[in-house]
Amino acid sequence: MIMIAKFAVLCGLFLTQAWADETPAYRFSRPVLAQDNGQQSLLAVPLDSAVYANTAADFRDLRLVDQNGVETPYLLQKIASQKTVSKRVASTSKTVDLQKFGDEDEGFVVTVQLDKNAANADGLSLITDQRDFEYALQIHGSNDGENWQLLVERAQIYDYSRYMSVGNRDVELPANSFRQFKIVVAKASQTRVAELLELTRTVRGSEEVQRQETTQQIKEPLHVERIELWHNASETVADTDQQFDYPAGFKIKLDAEQKATVIDVDTLRQPLNGLKLQIMTPNFSRQAEVQIPLTQGLETQMRTIGTGTLEALHYQDINREQTAIGFPEQRQTRYRIVIRDQDNPELHINTVAGTGPGYQLLFLPQTGLGYQIKYGAEAAEAPHYDTAPIQELLRRGYPSNRAGLGPETEATIGEQHFNVAKLLNSSWFLGLVITLMVVVLAWSLFRVSKRVANLSDSTERE
Repeated sequence: MIMIAKFAVLCGLFLTQAWADETPAYRFSRPVLAQDNGQQSLLAVPLDSAVYANTAADFRDLRLVDQNGVETPYLLQKIASQKTVSKRVASTSKTVDLQKFGDEDEGFVVTVQLDKNAANADGLSLITDQRDFEYALQIHGSNDGENWQLLVERAQIYDYSRYMSVGNRDVELPANSFRQFKIVVAKASQTRVAELLELTRTVRGSEEVQRQETTQQIKEPLHVERIELWHNASETVADTDQQFDYPAGFKIKLDAEQKATVIDVDTLRQPLNGLKLQIMTPNFSRQAEVQIPLTQGLETQMRTIGTGTLEALHYQDINREQTAIGFPEQRQTRYRIVIRDQDNPELHINTVAGTGPGYQLLFLPQTGLGYQIKYGAEAAEAPHYDTAPIQELLRRGYPSNRAGLGPETEATIGEQHFNVAKLLNSSWFLGLVITLMVVVLAWSLFRVSKRVANLSDSTERE
């Protein structure tokens, strides 16, 4: 019993010292492959299945270091598809002239001039707070303010708020390089019926003998707050998260008791949000679910993370298929698909693949330095980096240069540190602890039973 106690104390001291000396050990490393042209750049390094297979679920053990071993901040983000959008950007301008013309000064002309460094105008917007109107504009362009060229003969601006929230105050211009623009409004006022109604009634006794309704018409001039010139600018922006297909191994078995087809799917822990099947059966509709193993203590149970209907209909001009099941993003080694066949024949399944996003890390390299990523340290804590500069560049639309990863190198046994967390979670260590507890309990029961027997013998002799 004394020897067992000493052994337990020594184990405790050993584990305590090991815990104190433990530092994160990164099992794998890979060089970052990028061309160094001596200029500033923003590098994007896509991760692949080898990285997914050996990193923590939340990438807490992923590190980027330079050739001197200095840890370098990075921003981890999902890879998004790109799209080009056109947006209107103001071209700085000023109003240089306003003249009235026509009978009763019903029309006016506004001359607007672009600033010296402003981009050429692709259009203009008439800014007004008025509602319920319709006017026609004529627009001319010039470079010297003397010779004018007609650009738009009749451009309609309108506001129909009385009937619906519909309006237009923008005018697109043909391609031009003019620096001055003349906006002509030939009829700058419109007649409107006043909202107040004058009612005159003639009454004799208690009887109305005459009624006269009078409405008043008012002339409302167009009031322009300002005229804004603008140009179209193209910009490449991130669209939706890009989806990737990830290969997977699978085994199929039939569960006769549950009347179901069970498919165990093995992956390399890629980030998945769905599984899709290639099913050769032409016409079917089956309920299905995706499960993952959930370990609690010594027990492992399957937990459902997604459900759906697998179906196909191919008949004459109908060709419809839906053979994918979605679920919240996961990074598991094994998944299980359960297809509820009921009393139907089993489906002929050809392939199973995973679908999900991809991840990349972005960083600002220093010229003349090489970089590598390190990963595979179960005891590593999540890093906290200053990523504000990288996010600012992304907001401003600066493009990133794509880099690659070289071959994976695994650290030798001597370079790997003792991992207490892995030891404590291992099944053999748990078995050793249970065995030790059983031995101690048996020894204690033996000692107690022996004392009881001695006490009984002493009583009989007395």
